[in-house]
Amino acid sequence: MMMIFSFPSMACELPKGEVIRVGCTYDCDFFYRFRIIMTSWMMGYSTEFINLHQASDFKKAMSEVDAVLIPGGADIHPKYYLDSVSEELRDYTERNLNLFNASKEGQERDPFEFRLVQTYSQDDQFKHLPLLGVCRGLQMMSVTQGIPLYLDIKTELGIQNRYNKLDKIVLDVGNDSLMRSIYSNDSIRAFKFHHQAIRLPYFLENSSKYPNTRLTSFSHNRRIPESIEYTHRPAIGVQYHPEKSFTGTSVPVFKWFLKKACEYKTTHRKDVK
Repeated sequence: MMMIFSFPSMACELPKGEVIRVGCTYDCDFFYRFRIIMTSWMMGYSTEFINLHQASDFKKAMSEVDAVLIPGGADIHPKYYLDSVSEELRDYTERNLNLFNASKEGQERDPFEFRLVQTYSQDDQFKHLPLLGVCRGLQMMSVTQGIPLYLDIKTELGIQNRYNKLDKIVLDVGNDSLMRSIYSNDSIRAFKFHHQAIRLPYFLENSSKYPNTRLTSFSHNRRIPESIEYTHRPAIGVQYHPEKSFTGTSVPVFKWFLKKACEYKTTHRKDVK
């Protein structure tokens, strides 16, 4: 389905008649489409949504879009990171699989999104392609790098599961991160809907294993990471839901996403085979 709006732009300028093609790894619902369309309209862009999951060749489909969005959704099965963690954590996780919410959606998305994000991270033809992960998307960006997750933050951290919650998110001060470039304030308020999160102590203890990642914002006294960034790709994952948050939280991240998509389309598209 294509939805097109236009308005004069002050950012990267698209050639006349060109459309930014946003590839969704799963169906982008009304909230994603509405927020992205409204932001693109403000920037003077036309936007088309492509469901990458329906493509017979995901790598070919990725080469034909200008940006990739991993929307929120079901839990990721722990088996996708267990081979990358310590024996102690692997044993603990296997004993507590009841905390993981298995679902048909997860079974459908896990193998596809895992392969897609791994390919994105490793294949240099995609080194300029922007990627945004939301909630589950942040977690998939983590898992593909071997970074484990808390199975349930209420059980393991004593923090109430963040279902329909509004949280304060603090950006790292002095950090030259994407988050600092996206938001002008030191903190934001954002809508949350999750019960899992990046297992921060494990990440910190094994940070040398993850040279292409950094965590750049946090909530709950730095106990829950709220953003992950790839240092070798224009990619950011956020634990919160910008598509359902206030404008001051929503527009900046989608503006970054669309501007990068425009730059990719106008500058780097010719390099993709």
